[in-house]
Amino acid sequence: MRGFKAFIIKEIKENTRNYRFFILGIVFAVVGLLSPLSARFLPELLSNMIDENITIILSDPTYIDSWMQFFSNMNQMALVAFVLVFSSILSKEYDKGTLVHIVTKGLPRLTIYYAKFTVMLVSWTLFFWMSFAITLGYTFYYFPEGTTDGLFLSVGSLYLFGILLIALLMSSAAFFSTVFAPLLTVGGFLAVLFILNLFPFIEEWSPLQLASRNTELLIRTNADTALNQSLFVSALLILFFLVIGSIKFRKKALN
Repeated sequence: MRGFKAFIIKEIKENTRNYRFFILGIVFAVVGLLSPLSARFLPELLSNMIDENITIILSDPTYIDSWMQFFSNMNQMALVAFVLVFSSILSKEYDKGTLVHIVTKGLPRLTIYYAKFTVMLVSWTLFFWMSFAITLGYTFYYFPEGTTDGLFLSVGSLYLFGILLIALLMSSAAFFSTVFAPLLTVGGFLAVLFILNLFPFIEEWSPLQLASRNTELLIRTNADTALNQSLFVSALLILFFLVIGSIKFRKKALN
């Protein structure tokens, strides 16, 4: 346990020195600010930019629009930035050979593996909910008529989807020694999910629901069978990715 704690402290210091936390903090803060602001002011900006001879009817923005922007920005900006920033979580260690010295000093490989995953998980948790809190505050400021019914179900689903991608990223980093292979693995996984969603039966079990049905869940305010199935499959995949990654990391050459 002492080695686990020491390695986490080492990872925190390293990620602070190489500006990973700083970059992610900026990105997630921007997402938190941009989502309600764009929902509130974008219709006005569009109306001012449109030619006077063109008539376009724009409905008044609501708190739903703010959360729609949050889900979109989180998927297209924040999650992408997070995966990019942490794609080299093991590859740089392989290149520098630092893990060889740590392992020869007696630190178990599984401790290294799960400590790195823990740092990513805690980082995702802190930055995600920080962004959520910023969006929540500004949404209530600009749209005081808003409600939190169904909010935590829709946001929590997206949070779990992020954990799924983190587990896959960690697992693929154990299999491959390059920076780009984990990125391609995560991208390929998402591409497969989109393709499988073309089949209705598979779509009802697809983890992709956690990142694509957020606005619907916000309006519905309760889960349905398909979402429960998606949550179950996602939990199994997270466990599967972590286990196979740890098995591979125990056997992988570190130099």
